[in-house]
Amino acid sequence: MTDYAAMADIERKALYAELQGLTEAQWATMTVCDPWTVRHLVAHMTALGNQTAPNFFKGMITTGFNFNKFVDKDLRKFNNGSNADVLAGFAKTLTNGKTPPGPKYVPLGEYMCHGEDIRRAIGSAGKHAEAHVVALAGAYQTTGNPLGGKKRSAGLKLRATDVDWTFGDGPEVAGPGMDLILAMSGRAKSLDNCTGEGVATMRGRC
Repeated sequence: MTDYAAMADIERKALYAELQGLTEAQWATMTVCDPWTVRHLVAHMTALGNQTAPNFFKGMITTGFNFNKFVDKDLRKFNNGSNADVLAGFAKTLTNGKTPPGPKYVPLGEYMCHGEDIRRAIGSAGKHAEAHVVALAGAYQTTGNPLGGKKRSAGLKLRATDVDWTFGDGPEVAGPGMDLILAMSGRAKSLDNCTGEGVATMRGRC
C-alpha cells in the first residue's frame, strides 16, 4: 500500500527548508496560480496543514459549496504579518499531525505541485524521489474535478522520461514525470518541457 502521508511529510519538509532562504522579492513573485504569489501559496499550504473535516465542510457551506472561494478564504487566515510570520505558520504544520479530509494523495499533490509552482516562479526546480513521482502520477491520471487529470489525459499516452511510468494509449506526451503531473493538473506551461503528437491536445485541455 502506498504511504502517501510519509511521502507528503518528506516533500513538505524539503520545501520548508528551501523557503527559509527566500528574499523579500521572491516572496512577492507571481506564480502560475495567478493571482497567487509565492506567499499566497505558502499560506495555502499552511491552511492545508491545519485542515480538519469540520472546518472543511463548514467552509464549503458558508461559501455556497464553491471550492475556489473556500480555498481563497481559508488561506487568508494564514496570510497575515511578515513573510517570516507566514513561514513560521507553515513550520507549525510539520508537527501538528492534522490530515485534511479527502483522498490520501491530496497532501502529497499539494506539496509537490505547489512546491514546484514556487520553485519555478523563482527560477529553480525540485528534486523528488521516483517513488513520489510515480505514486502521484498514478493518482492524478484518474482524478475528476477540481484537478481534472482524467479528462486531460483521456485518449493520450503519457510517458515519463525520467522515471518508470507510462499511462494510456494514443498520441504521446513524453516528458519529465513532474511536468506530466503538472500538466494533468492544468498547468500548460509544464508542457513546454514535453514532446510528442499529443502535446497540443493536452495543452488545449489545460
